[in-house]
Amino acid sequence: MTTRQLTLLAILLCAPTAQARAADLPAAVPATLDTPLPNDPMGVTIRRLPNGLTVYLSPNKGLPRVTAWIAVRAGSKNDPADSTGIAHYLEHMLFKGTTKLDALDAAAEAPHLDRIQTLFEERAQTSDAFKRAQYDALIDSENVADAAYVAPNEIDKFYSAIGAQGVNAFTSNERTVFVVDLPANRLDAWAAVESERFRDPVFRLFPTELEAVYEEKNRSLDNSESAFWEALDRGLYKVHP
Repeated sequence: MTTRQLTLLAILLCAPTAQARAADLPAAVPATLDTPLPNDPMGVTIRRLPNGLTVYLSPNKGLPRVTAWIAVRAGSKNDPADSTGIAHYLEHMLFKGTTKLDALDAAAEAPHLDRIQTLFEERAQTSDAFKRAQYDALIDSENVADAAYVAPNEIDKFYSAIGAQGVNAFTSNERTVFVVDLPANRLDAWAAVESERFRDPVFRLFPTELEAVYEEKNRSLDNSESAFWEALDRGLYKVHP
């Protein structure tokens, strides 16, 4: 491992702790491949872990680093009609930590998160602008209180400390992908952190993160390439989700 770069793509098929059976796997799941296909320049093999993860491995001897992608089989086409953008938003929230990561006192933080969730649910039940503004003020207040129990950006700081590069994620129509490039001898640390954030995410500071998602959308409206692809999709998939 220390003499080669390993490009790894893990497609998330089910919860990390679940034991998957062949009959439970989606029809689109590729077959395993123990030996690369003839003349495959990337030398790809495909493995299936006991928890259902499909792992693509492609060795590259150029550098002692690993490029790791975790691709979830869900994207914007899976958004509910009344909550468009939720897949992209969830991508952002998976950088907000767990009960261990980004948490100064998870037990003390929990009541504030519960209160924020309740306020959002109550807000959704009214269309009255004045009442919604009142709920927004209460949510902001709870969000400020919650911030006292948060050590933000620990996932990013962790990856920076171990020499990782290109920590990022993106959401497309059919998948959500989490990306990082790191030293090959830190692969176990990567697996531990990613397992933790998929197993035990805490959706903290999410009112604030909404603004980041809105800003990304606003930037895309000024991007001619994004406008082209959206127009093409509207023309091709008139009744498609």
